[in-house]
Amino acid sequence: MCEVLTHIMKEQIREQILYKRTKHDPTIKKPKDEKIVAFIESLPEFKKAQNILIYISIHGEVDLEELFNKHKEDKNFIVPRISRSDNSLDLYKITSMEDLTKGTFDVPEPKEDLEQVSPENLDMVIVPGVAFAKNGHRVGYGGGFYDRLLKKTTCPKIGVAYEFQIVENIDGEDHDEMVDYLITEKEITTIQNP
Repeated sequence: MCEVLTHIMKEQIREQILYKRTKHDPTIKKPKDEKIVAFIESLPEFKKAQNILIYISIHGEVDLEELFNKHKEDKNFIVPRISRSDNSLDLYKITSMEDLTKGTFDVPEPKEDLEQVSPENLDMVIVPGVAFAKNGHRVGYGGGFYDRLLKKTTCPKIGVAYEFQIVENIDGEDHDEMVDYLITEKEITTIQNP
């Protein structure tokens, strides 16, 4: 029963925040993206990281293209692609936005002929989400792709979102993976994972 309630609550949060995100004024969004990128750059973990998993923003997500453009010469940026065989995420190194093509669900994905990277070789994962709780739990789009991927990594996991995507609490389910840091345009929060 508890899991059913958690699922219903996540669906309500997902619906409300996705609506807000699609209505986000681009002139207000861009300065927020710049602040979030600056916070990411300030993390000692980012400075040390060589292989960084990023996402390509859709549906009004925090845009990480500026981060990629500023650091693509000195860091390796890895982007996920949904595997056709087992619904997992395959990871590919990109050196340019030209390395992307329209993929599953119309999400830009890396082309399949690029260098593949193992999740174990990641130094940092920047995690998208529809909503994040102050306890480090997240609500994604419901496919569980990132939860399955994050289980295979040991590196810092950085959740990025706008302040309006932060909720007080989300009850986690057994398969949920938490983030280590939560970054909004206002602050960096370190999550005390149990």
